[in-house]
Amino acid sequence: MRGLESKIIERARTILGDRLAAIILFGSSVYMGCSEEIDILIIIDNLSDLDEKLELEWEIRKSLNRLFNYDIVFDVNILDVKKFNANLEVGSFLSGLALGYKIVYDRVGIEENIINMLRKLSKSRYVLVNKYGEWSLSRIAEIKLKKVLSTK
Repeated sequence: MRGLESKIIERARTILGDRLAAIILFGSSVYMGCSEEIDILIIIDNLSDLDEKLELEWEIRKSLNRLFNYDIVFDVNILDVKKFNANLEVGSFLSGLALGYKIVYDRVGIEENIINMLRKLSKSRYVLVNKYGEWSLSRIAEIKLKKVLSTK
């Protein structure tokens, strides 16, 4: 996976330049170890509008697909730092980070913000239902939080 990560970083840097703030891998490829796709969350300094967001997501997805000869499906999500922080709330799609995430590039120190979201989530009663089953994100966030904090 190390080679894959470095290629993702390289492509994102090529397209985004100095705007690249962080890259997080998440989803079933991280928490289950295998998946039909790789979910990538790219955080940049700022986004002007939805059109720019969609264009950048498409450009990075297209670049990665070509690089890997379409053998891997990439789901690319781009948020600016402000929207990323706003979505670190219980019930947002970023609540799923409790299941597993891997920060592969971080220029702005985002992990502390994720840890704060895990703290809130661990005190809630949030359950996620997806194609893999029911997940008590509150309990999982509690476990993940202990694991993350024990490595610091």
